[in-house]
Amino acid sequence: MKPLKILFPLSFVYLFMFNISQQLRRKKQKKLHCKVISVGNITVGGTGKTPTVIFLANILKDEGKKICVISRGYKRPFAGPTNNVVSNGHRIVLGKKLSGDEPYLIAKTLKDVPVLVDKSRYRAGLYAIKNFGSRIIILDDGFQHVNLYRNLDIVCINALNPFGDNMLLPAGYLREPVKNINRADIFIITRCDRVPKETIFSIENTICRYKKNPKIFYAFFSKKVFYKNEEIDIASFKEKNLIVVSGIAVPEDLDITLKELGAKILFHKKYPDHYYFKEKDTQNLLHSAAEFQAAILTTSKDASRLPEDFPCYVIDVSVEIKEKDELRKAMEKYLG
Repeated sequence: MKPLKILFPLSFVYLFMFNISQQLRRKKQKKLHCKVISVGNITVGGTGKTPTVIFLANILKDEGKKICVISRGYKRPFAGPTNNVVSNGHRIVLGKKLSGDEPYLIAKTLKDVPVLVDKSRYRAGLYAIKNFGSRIIILDDGFQHVNLYRNLDIVCINALNPFGDNMLLPAGYLREPVKNINRADIFIITRCDRVPKETIFSIENTICRYKKNPKIFYAFFSKKVFYKNEEIDIASFKEKNLIVVSGIAVPEDLDITLKELGAKILFHKKYPDHYYFKEKDTQNLLHSAAEFQAAILTTSKDASRLPEDFPCYVIDVSVEIKEKDELRKAMEKYLG
């Protein structure tokens, strides 16, 4: 991921339009009669928002809280009607293409937690309160969605590229200026195990520059590999030739992960983020696997966009936060 400096002048246009949009949204901000947590970031993709949403939802669920996860359902091929219920908390009731890959993955992973998709998070929140009795709503990717009042803003920061090369879209990867992190209440630095301590100190210093006495937590990703929904021994990968396929924001991170596991990557077929695989794509992958006598591997997020019976290994990444009890107490402060 390298910035496109040639597009730098367009970043000023983006910032102008972004500021106007945010001002208009704040004027029309609405409030739900329940607690709202936003999990988001200030950069494009790759910060671990979705695994963090799952992690936080499990913390609250284990405390007996009635929660619901709401997502916009970014890049759904078929948006469908409003108030799409992906999961009612007991079973998944909406297909992948109507729900979107991230909401579908959240619904598939979480148990006893309703998951909704709707462009209007407020409308979805009203539905969740009325139909599921939700008392806490978690917004997936909600930091820029200032239309809705939130009690707690959590921002995820990728330690490998924390501030998007300090350049706004489309030249860099910042969704908004770094100084805007002052709106956040809690910061979670992800992939802490991938960088030296000096890098973490630098990220902390940047956060402290804009936020007084910030609450910072540190996360890393644990990995499991599945084949046909059964967990397998990761060590067995050292003997396999792999064809890797992905449509994620930071495919380079997947390469690093697999190399750390000792996997033999023959080649990595990279598609755009949130890409929905077509039949010709899956057929080409199967032909390549047969030709090279290799196994196919993808991520859990990408698997949600492949056919259910597609023969491939799936690497699943989940967030782990060492200071779990401290994070719970910090959340309680804002949620009462």
